Amino acid sequence: MKIKINVKLSPLILLSIFLFITCKQRIPELTLEDKITAAVASRKIPTTNEQKVSFTAPEWIEGRGPHSTEIFSHLENYIPSALIEKGATKTKELPKNINNTLGQEILSSAFFEKETSLDQICGEKQINGVIVLHKGEVVYEKYPEMNVEDRHFLGSVSKSFIGTVIANLADEGLLNEQDPIGKFLPEFKGKPLESVTIENLLRMASGTSCREHVENRVSFTDPNHCFYQLLQHSALFPEPKSGFEKSLTELIADEGAYDAAGKIYDYTSANSVLLTAIAERVSREPFHELVRKYIWSKIGAEDDARTTLSSTGVAGSYGTMLMRLRDLARYGLAFTDDATTKIASERYLDQLRTGDKDLFRSEGGTGQRLWLKWFEGQGPLFQSYHWDVVFEGGDFVKFGLGGQGLYISPEKRLVIAYFSANKDETSNNNNMTYLVRSLALLERFKEAS
Repeated sequence: MKIKINVKLSPLILLSIFLFITCKQRIPELTLEDKITAAVASRKIPTTNEQKVSFTAPEWIEGRGPHSTEIFSHLENYIPSALIEKGATKTKELPKNINNTLGQEILSSAFFEKETSLDQICGEKQINGVIVLHKGEVVYEKYPEMNVEDRHFLGSVSKSFIGTVIANLADEGLLNEQDPIGKFLPEFKGKPLESVTIENLLRMASGTSCREHVENRVSFTDPNHCFYQLLQHSALFPEPKSGFEKSLTELIADEGAYDAAGKIYDYTSANSVLLTAIAERVSREPFHELVRKYIWSKIGAEDDARTTLSSTGVAGSYGTMLMRLRDLARYGLAFTDDATTKIASERYLDQLRTGDKDLFRSEGGTGQRLWLKWFEGQGPLFQSYHWDVVFEGGDFVKFGLGGQGLYISPEKRLVIAYFSANKDETSNNNNMTYLVRSLALLERFKEAS
């Protein structure tokens, strides 16, 4: 009797299997447009365990037009993130003193041949948003391609936050810039990078082989490349179906050294990842809590911020923090005398303004050569403490993928913050990046008082 039942059911089972396979084959792979449509429709913030959208490398980074504008303005709807709470802290008001002629000032640089202005950049929607603070007041603010309440993607401007966290931990005596990373990360014991110092990481001079800028950008397209796997660990690219064989710190430790520490400036987010791992271990707190403790609870933010956070606990400290433009400006303001509460000690500012000119111009590395071209004749000195360029006079700036930026001049009491997106293949995506120094050098900003 049992045998007869099995014989009768077997064709049904075979038919079910056939239909399952056929239907599965007919389901097309979702396009980037499909993923964006789904995320816009839901406007739901996924948790680390329910990520709804994952991107195929490097589609979300290299998207153009409305793709990147939408994703950059609402990344929290695509990738799991952690909240950086403002809590009960009082919002610092930003009084407005709009200058109607500032937007008409001509901006130029030796690198960017075309002269333009803030009004023109905004009118042509070459940026998503821009705000300028002078003496604690908003003197210019426009949002051509975003809403004022959007939490926008920061790109590598995020790196300045882990630099500021490290400075605060150093102020408290929990670490020292000259400490080797092997002191805090056992994974590096006996490995080539064991003696690399925290200062080497801060100056992008660790010599790690987990390089970001390599020929043909294989670091973003080759699943076997260390940097590609770093992005996988961060939930920016699809995670391997079998999971991860190594933790992110083990991956970087095993990758070894490309060059001796302190010899060349080679920009890579791997350095930021290691700084974050050190900060989290010495403090026993996750990155988003450290940002809340040392920064967000002190700047008078008007909204919570976010940082992406993967299922394995890797935070987007190197590039995927999200916040309102006005709150990014408040963060910059906290480095000036116009802040109610400062987040940068004199020791930190002294460290920030102490750099290595020869290292910044070293051959063999990547990143700084672009900045030397962009600001030719405008006084670029060196890179320091995860800020991209420190200029003559003490101004400093941090840039991010797709045209993000934060420029701070404590002496001039000037803060310039802006968000952009990869709208096309032209240099317009980075107009503000090329011209922000020109804006800061305007005659009207020469006197702080």
